[in-house]
Amino acid sequence: MDVTPDISVLIPTFNRREIALRCIAALGAQDVAPARMEVIIVDDGSSDGTAEAIRAAAQGMALRVTCLVQANAGANAARNRAIDAASAPLVLILNDDSIATPGLVAEHLRMHAAHPAEADAVLGALALPQDPPPGLFEWLHHDAALGLRPAGEDLGWGAFFTFNLSAKTALLRRHGGFDTGLRWHEDVELGRRLSVEGLRVLHAPAAVVTHLHPMNEAGWLGIAEREGTALAAWLVRQPALREELVALGLHSRRLGTRATRHAVADAMLNPLTEPVALWLARRLAPRLPGPAGAMYRKLFQARKRRAIDAALPAGFG
Repeated sequence: MDVTPDISVLIPTFNRREIALRCIAALGAQDVAPARMEVIIVDDGSSDGTAEAIRAAAQGMALRVTCLVQANAGANAARNRAIDAASAPLVLILNDDSIATPGLVAEHLRMHAAHPAEADAVLGALALPQDPPPGLFEWLHHDAALGLRPAGEDLGWGAFFTFNLSAKTALLRRHGGFDTGLRWHEDVELGRRLSVEGLRVLHAPAAVVTHLHPMNEAGWLGIAEREGTALAAWLVRQPALREELVALGLHSRRLGTRATRHAVADAMLNPLTEPVALWLARRLAPRLPGPAGAMYRKLFQARKRRAIDAALPAGFG
C-alpha cells in the first residue's frame, strides 16, 4: 500500500542532464526515511536525454522519483505541473543545480513542524561549491547577505526564492502557482500574491544546498537585462505595486524612479562608455577582484535600468 509522503521535492530541468543527475543522487542520500519524501522532476522539453537518464538512475534508488516530460514551456510551467502532481502536504522547490546536503529535507520538515501555519514558508541556504573554487561571477551572483540573517527570521515575501524553498502545497495551488508569463522574478511575484494571506518566509540556514551554476561575464550581465525586463512587465500588469517594485529595483528614467546616484551612474555608464568600463574591469579582475567586482556591479545595475526603460510600453507611466 502506498504511503503518502510528508514532503514532495519539485525540480524543473532543461538540458542539464549531468547536473540534474547529481541533484537526484543527493536527494537519494538524505537523512530521512525514503518513504517520507518523493521527488518530482519535470523535464521541460530537453534534447539531451535528461528524462531517460533520470528514469534509469531512479530504478536503483529506494526513493520514489517521478520524471514528467512536457514540451518546452519554461521553468514556471514545469513547477506548476510538479505542484499539481505532488501528493504531500508540503513541497520543497529546488533548482536542478541545487545540490542538497544530507540534512536538507530533515531541516525543512523540522521547520514546518515548528511552524505549521499554512502561510508559513521556509527558505534554506545557498552555498557556493569549493571544488573547483568559485570564480568572480559566481561570487557576484551569490547573495551572501541572506546567510547573515538569523535563523527563524521572517525574511518577507521578497525572499520567496525557489532555489531552496518549502511551502504548503494547498497554499500554492489556491493561488494558481507561478505566473508563466514572467521569466524572472516569477518566484517573488508569487510571494507577493501569497502575502495577502500573511505569508512568512522563515530563514533556515541549516537547510543547505550547493549551487552548481558556472557563470561567466555574458551570463551574469544577461541577468541584468532579464531582471529589468521582468520588473517592467510586472509593473505593466500591476501598476498599483509601483512603490513595492521600486523597492525591488525598479529604478527607471522614464518613470522618474531613479535616485540622483542612479542618474549620475547612467551618465557615466552608457552604451558608448560601457565597452571601456568592461575592458577595465577585465584587466582588473585577475589582480584586483574586489574593485573589478564593484565595477561589474555598477555595470549590472546600469544595464538593468536600461532594460526597464526599453521594456516599458510607449507612453506608459
